[in-house]
Amino acid sequence: MEIIVKFLSKSTIWVRAFVYDKDGALVDPTTSIKLTLVDPLGAVKVDALAMTKDGTNTGIYDYYYTTLVDCAEGWWNGEVWVVDGTGDTAKTSCGAFSVEVRKGI
Repeated sequence: MEIIVKFLSKSTIWVRAFVYDKDGALVDPTTSIKLTLVDPLGAVKVDALAMTKDGTNTGIYDYYYTTLVDCAEGWWNGEVWVVDGTGDTAKTSCGAFSVEVRKGI
């Protein structure tokens, strides 16, 4: 499922990721969970930065990015990468999303 959300410039884009195991239970990855966010002009605004765990909630991670008033309008693309483990046994997954940013009044 893909959820597309619209934001106004000079507002905060909130990205929330839920990490599940193969049985559908929320889990914390042992290695990392990182976000990349790219504006419509191709400029990388967030480059594989760590997401923050939501308090004590298992498997829920957030990232907040505040756009500027003169930021690029259009569709911003993002990816969340989860790595669990290291070496040959590491499990990696990626979730992609898009948000639309428009100028405010």
